[in-house]
Amino acid sequence: MSVIKPNIKITKHSSNRVEAANFEKLPSYQYRHVNWSDLKEMNITGPNLKGPRIRAAPSLKDKEFAHIPEASANYQPHIYNFSSQQERRVANREVKEVQQLKNKVEDWENVVKVNLSYQEIGGQFQRHMLTATLKKLLRCETLILIDNRLTDLSGLTFPCVKELNLSLNIFTSFKDLPKCPRIRVLNLTGNKISELNNLPKFSDLTEIRLKNNPVVWILPNYRQILFSKFPTLLIVDGLSRTETEKLQLQND
Repeated sequence: MSVIKPNIKITKHSSNRVEAANFEKLPSYQYRHVNWSDLKEMNITGPNLKGPRIRAAPSLKDKEFAHIPEASANYQPHIYNFSSQQERRVANREVKEVQQLKNKVEDWENVVKVNLSYQEIGGQFQRHMLTATLKKLLRCETLILIDNRLTDLSGLTFPCVKELNLSLNIFTSFKDLPKCPRIRVLNLTGNKISELNNLPKFSDLTEIRLKNNPVVWILPNYRQILFSKFPTLLIVDGLSRTETEKLQLQND
C-alpha cells in the first residue's frame, strides 16, 4: 500500500544548487496536510499533484493483514495474529478500500509533467513503488527525479519524455540511464559520471548538464566529445557551442 502526500513545490536547477520554486496553486493545495488514504471522497488525480511522495511501507503492528497490496497486482504477505475472524475481515476491507482509492486517483498513465524528487528512499518497498510508478509514465514529457539516490534506470523506457532531470543522484555511467527516444534536455548535475563511454543514441538532444561530475575534471575536452557525439546538441552546462568548437567539429 503506498501512501502519497501532495506537495505544493516543484524544483528547478540554478547554477550549482537546487532551489525551490513556487508555482500556482493546484486543486491538491487544499489537501496539503493530509494523506490520500484519509480522503474518502476526494477527486484529485495524479496530474493535479506537483510533488507526490512515496512513503514507507505499513509498519508491523500487533495485528496482521493476510495480504496487503503494495503495488498494482503485486501482493506481499504479512503475518498477524487476529483475535477474531471479524477483526481480520475489517482489516482486509480497510486495505481494499485504500487500494481502490489509490487506483482511482493515481492516474500516472496520463500525467504529462511528473516531479518525484527527494523521496528519501530507505527501503525496498519504496524502491519497488517508485519503479512501479515510473513504469506507468506512458505520456510523461517532463520528468524530475532529483536527489533520490538512483543508480540504475536502464531497465525503464520513457517513450514521450523530452526533459529529464536526474540531478543529485549516483549514476556512474550513461549506460545506466533510461531509454528516452525523444529526449531534448538532460540534466545530470551532481552525479558520479567519470567517463563518456556508452553514450546513448539521443538523436534529438539539444541540451545537457554535467556540472559537478568527475568527467568535467577528468576530460578537459568533454564538451567537444559531447558535441561530436550528438549533432543536434547546442548547449552544454548552460553554455552554447562556441565558434571555436564549431570549427573544431568541422576540422574533425
